[in-house]
Amino acid sequence: MAMEWLRQLAREAAWAPAAVLVLHLVAGAIFGHEPVVDPVMHLSGGIAAAYFFRRGASIAGLALGSPTRRGSELRAFGLTASAALFWEIGEYSLDRLAGTVTQGGLDNTMRDLIFGVTGAALYLAAARLLANKV
Repeated sequence: MAMEWLRQLAREAAWAPAAVLVLHLVAGAIFGHEPVVDPVMHLSGGIAAAYFFRRGASIAGLALGSPTRRGSELRAFGLTASAALFWEIGEYSLDRLAGTVTQGGLDNTMRDLIFGVTGAALYLAAARLLANKV
């Protein structure tokens, strides 16, 4: 039962953040991460993460309860914001422990967080508008 749920999650939801991660690595290697690729990828990552969490909760069904549509959107937004935060904590930790330079300072970190949650908000607003038109 759990394995089928994980397979469905991978097939129907995890492709989005995985695609953004691969695109970020490839585009960053080709064009460099700054000034364009990194911000665009954090925005895209926010969209992909919100999609993943919203679709994942739908796939999980009653295991996560049965919140209203607004509750599902708030959960997806909160989990996306948490994922962005933990991503930045990971970058900070890697810089400190491994001596890398993935963070460009506070301005870079804040920009990444802002773009991530903006992507989530844009996706959730668009999904709501499209759902209301159907």
